[in-house]
Amino acid sequence: MDKLCPVTLAALELAPQPVIAGRAPIALFSRLTPDTHIQPHQGMLNTRLICHLPLIVPDGCGIRVGAETRAWREGEMLIFDDSFEHEAWNRGTSDRTILLFEIWRPDIDANEREQLTRIFSAIDTYAEQ
Repeated sequence: MDKLCPVTLAALELAPQPVIAGRAPIALFSRLTPDTHIQPHQGMLNTRLICHLPLIVPDGCGIRVGAETRAWREGEMLIFDDSFEHEAWNRGTSDRTILLFEIWRPDIDANEREQLTRIFSAIDTYAEQ
């Protein structure tokens, strides 16, 4: 993505993304083809928020987080805690594309972020042994 999308990467560097070796940051363009349904699922932790920046959104696309259902709107950021059950669908006739990335929860301060980074790194080091 760095050579193809330098402006996107520069913008992402301004976001408070977690930086944890082997885990984060995560940023990708997510394409959902017509008649596709991402089944309900949830993240394991609530230390981050998931950001969706809708780039191309045909009619018939939506997302449910917990009990709330929404349609993406091109150019309007959607941010949610993925530890809540969520699902997405494209019932339209063309692809839906979003920029998906994660950020730290704003209520987690710099010291807590550092400690969480150490914990995740220690878990990964232990798992490799």
